[in-house]
Amino acid sequence: MRPAGYLLLLLLVGPAGITADEPAVAAPAKISFRLSEEIRASLPKFVPPAPPADAVDAATDAAAGIPADPDLLLLPKLVVREKRPPGHDPDVWLREKAIQQKAMALYKGSMTDLEWALNCWFIPFVTPPPSVRARAAYENGKKAAEIGRLNSLIKVIGLSDEKEAAKLRRAMDPEKLPKDN
Repeated sequence: MRPAGYLLLLLLVGPAGITADEPAVAAPAKISFRLSEEIRASLPKFVPPAPPADAVDAATDAAAGIPADPDLLLLPKLVVREKRPPGHDPDVWLREKAIQQKAMALYKGSMTDLEWALNCWFIPFVTPPPSVRARAAYENGKKAAEIGRLNSLIKVIGLSDEKEAAKLRRAMDPEKLPKDN
């Protein structure tokens, strides 16, 4: 557009973006507290409508025969049973590929560059590939962390009940379990 076009556009729009066809909206006038109280006093008081007789009958306690609050809405009893998601294993929500990538990253991060260069090689049918070794190390680490968590829990239980803690320790040790003959 030419400079004259901009000037024409400004004349059409007018000040503050209001065109000539649109009236300007005035701000509401402020009134005093005394005047607003007089206006409210002249209006009729609000009285809520009476509840229908059927609603009052439905809102009574059938067993005790005690009428309930008419403003209370009684809903049918509902029991929700769902499986609780596991709380301490973050891998439950991951896909197999993501778990494998996580295991490989931890496995590679646990080694120096030279160790990784030596361990990334494998001989087929003789040694396992690094991905299998990474997954095994990851699973062993998870098992060790779980055993550590359970041992600390047994230690806390032992503070209050030593006999129960001894039972739990025996249950944790697979060598002390009774053998099935």
